[in-house]
Amino acid sequence: MSGITGARYVVETAAERLAREQRAQWQQFVQVRGELEALRAEAEAYRSVYGSRISRVAAGARARPHHSPRRIAAATADVALLVGRERERLRTEVLAASRQDVSGLLAAPTTGATRPARPRRQWDERTDAGPDPRQRDDAAARARARDDAAAQERLRARATRAAELLSRLPAATPDEVRAPCAAAVAEIAAGAPASRAHLLLRDLEERVTAQQRAEERVALARRDLLTIAAPLETVPGEAAARLRRRVARLVADRADHVPDGLRAEADEVVAQADRARRRKAVADAVRVGLTDLGYRVGDGFDTALAGTGVAYAAMDGDTGYGVKVLLDRDDPVIRTQVVRAGGARAARFDDADAERKFCDDYEVIKRRVRRAGIPLDQFGQVDPGRQAVQIVADEMIPAQAHRAAGQQRGQGL
Repeated sequence: MSGITGARYVVETAAERLAREQRAQWQQFVQVRGELEALRAEAEAYRSVYGSRISRVAAGARARPHHSPRRIAAATADVALLVGRERERLRTEVLAASRQDVSGLLAAPTTGATRPARPRRQWDERTDAGPDPRQRDDAAARARARDDAAAQERLRARATRAAELLSRLPAATPDEVRAPCAAAVAEIAAGAPASRAHLLLRDLEERVTAQQRAEERVALARRDLLTIAAPLETVPGEAAARLRRRVARLVADRADHVPDGLRAEADEVVAQADRARRRKAVADAVRVGLTDLGYRVGDGFDTALAGTGVAYAAMDGDTGYGVKVLLDRDDPVIRTQVVRAGGARAARFDDADAERKFCDDYEVIKRRVRRAGIPLDQFGQVDPGRQAVQIVADEMIPAQAHRAAGQQRGQGL
C-alpha cells in the first residue's frame, strides 16, 4: 500500500436504492397524473360546448416525490383506474350529447318543398267499370309512405354519422374549425340532398381526422415533456425549478414537439444532482471511517468534501501529519494523500512512517466504507517514501489549526 491512493466507488447505500425506487415510481405517477390533468381539461372544454351534460372529472389520488415507493405505486394504480373509467365515460357523454343535438335538429320542422296534393278524381258513370280508383290511390299512398320512410331513414343515418364525427372532434379544437363542422352537421340534419350530404360528410371526416392527428402530436409531446419533468421534481435547486416551469408552460401551451436541447439540459441537471447526492454519501462514509480510527476532522468536513471536492483530516497525535481526501467532480473517483503541515518539523523517515501508518488504516477504512454500501475499487497507488509528502498550510490540518488558534488566544491574553 501507499500514502497516495486512487479508487473508483459505487454508491449502493440503502438511501441510494430508496432514491432510485422513488424516482422510478414517481416517473410512472407523473405520466398517469399528466393523463388525468389532460382529461380534466378536456372535460372542461367539452362542457363549454355541451354544457352540464358533460360531467367533471375527479382530481384523483395524490402523491409526492418523497413518499415511499409503495405509496407512490398505489397512487399511480388508483389514478390509472380513474383515467380509464373517466375517459370512457367522457366519450360516452360527448357522443350522447352530440346525438341529442342532432335528434333535436331532425325533430324540428323543415322548410323544404311539400308534395303537391293530387286533384280529386271525379267519377264518370258513363265510363266503363274498371279497377276501383280508390284502390289505386291507396296503393300509391302506401308506396309514397314507404319511399318517405326510406328517405327519412337515410337522412337519419347520415345525421347520426355526422353526429358521431362531430363528437370525435378533440375538445381543444379551435372555434374556426368547430363552427363549420357544426354547421355541416346542422345542414345534413336539416335534409340536405344526398349528393350534398355526402360531400359534407367527406369534408367533415377530413377535418376531424386532421384535428385528431394534431391532438395526437400534442399528446405525444406532452408525454415526452412529462418524462423529462418527472425526475426534475425530485431535484432541489433553482436550475431544476426553472426547467420545471419551462416544461409546465410548454404543456399548458399544448406544444406539439419537444424543443431541441431541452432533454439534454434536464438530464444534465438531474445527473449533477445525482452526483452531488452520491458524493455526499461518500463524504459521510469517509468521515465516519476516519473518525472511528482516531483521525480528527474539522467542522463541515463532509460538506467541504462533497462540495469543493477537497477536505483534510489530522492523523492521531500532535504530529502535524494529515490526510488530504479528494473527490473528482465528474467521475466517481476518490483519492487520498498523506500531507504535512508547513510548521511541523519532520525528517524524511517520519514522512515514510506517516505514509505507512495511513496505508494500514486505509485498508480498515475501505472495509468500513464498503459495509456502508460504497465499495471501493482501487486503481492506483504510490509506495511510501517514493514521493515527497506534500506540504500544506497549517490551517489545512484540523489539529494544527486548533493549536494555532489556541496560541493566538494565549498571546492575546
